[in-house]
Amino acid sequence: MGVKLFAFLGTGNNDETEYFFADESNGKNHKTKFTQEAIIKILEIPELEVIVFTTDKAYEKNWVPKDEGLRSRLENINAKFKNIMIPSGASNDEIWQIFNIVYENIEENDEIYVDITHSFRSIPIVFMSVLNHAKITKGCHVKRILYGAFESKTDNNRTPIFDLTLFDKITDWSLGVDQLISTGESAKFYLAAEETINPLKTQAKGKDELIKLTAKCAKTISDFYTDLKLSQGQSIQKSGVELKKVLSEIKELNKEERLEIKPFYNILKKIENQVSFFEEDNLVKNTLECAKLCVKFGQYQQAYTFLLENTINYFCIKAELDWRDLGDRRKVEKIISGKNPIIENKKTYGVGDKSKAKIKELQHLKDKLEFMTEDMTKYHYNLGQYRNTLNHAEFRKNTPAKKKIQDEINSFIGEFEKIFLEEGEQDHVLW
Repeated sequence: MGVKLFAFLGTGNNDETEYFFADESNGKNHKTKFTQEAIIKILEIPELEVIVFTTDKAYEKNWVPKDEGLRSRLENINAKFKNIMIPSGASNDEIWQIFNIVYENIEENDEIYVDITHSFRSIPIVFMSVLNHAKITKGCHVKRILYGAFESKTDNNRTPIFDLTLFDKITDWSLGVDQLISTGESAKFYLAAEETINPLKTQAKGKDELIKLTAKCAKTISDFYTDLKLSQGQSIQKSGVELKKVLSEIKELNKEERLEIKPFYNILKKIENQVSFFEEDNLVKNTLECAKLCVKFGQYQQAYTFLLENTINYFCIKAELDWRDLGDRRKVEKIISGKNPIIENKKTYGVGDKSKAKIKELQHLKDKLEFMTEDMTKYHYNLGQYRNTLNHAEFRKNTPAKKKIQDEINSFIGEFEKIFLEEGEQDHVLW
């Protein structure tokens, strides 16, 4: 791993100016003809290696001239550097050559700073393509993308260097969100969000409520999709409701649609669509919709698990039991499965007063579940067979085929809605 500044040297006439970073108020600046020299001096990174890409014309005009060329200037400030020759990019073949040359100079896990001030024609687009490719294949990290805006020079000959890194992060956010909304994987999105939001939080010094809320939103998104992937039925009730709430708060607080973060909120709308179903007081509906979301992501094992546990949710809630209590859930599951906990517990408890009370309690539980139909118990049994196939890694006899497991989940979802959520039943599923 190295720390590198990639810079492209142009063929223009460079006039001396005082460069400064436009987004920083530390007062650092450097007077020079070359943006690259200014960036090196202002960044002050001891281990920085500078790689300057030059065409033949740029090499002759602005690299080699003694005392006036960039090479001499870099030697004078004791910079660690090397020069790499590239074609001018006048054809598709030359553009591909540039792509490969730049890529070959990126090593595993490099931290890369980029100066695109004097990039020629298609170079910025090609270079961003190289970086995006290298992020995946070599794990490199883009620290800053810098542009010396000589055309924005002030009357007192000061030239701002703009930081364009945020636009690279938009690409990362977009790729992360695409993965998130198509597969449910949140790690890439959360990493991009952190790398984008943390500098904004630092600049705001904790005084920007919208930035703080955005950071909270990114964490809640990660929590929600992790809960989904791990089939965390109770946790996801909280993270789902919280995510929907935070997204709503962001929408309310961001009415002015601040330009520097507007693209991120366009992305968040996609996520909002996926959690819009959440209601704070409807466990059964929320869990059912989580199962549907798992199917969308190809998380079939999670979908079957959510759906099977949701039948227990339904019975517990309608029988006015505590769906959070493991003991109640187990008793209900025994009755659904056709086992008779009253007979079983007579053997266990004997005939003492405490045993009689316990048996009476179980009989009362069975009475509470009188609404249970044959369709409900049959549904629970059939669904359980599929769930067990997945949970036991196919190490059981007579397991359904892979395609059948994938195909049948939608049928089970449809049956659940028909059997448990028909009109007139929905009033009983609030918790």
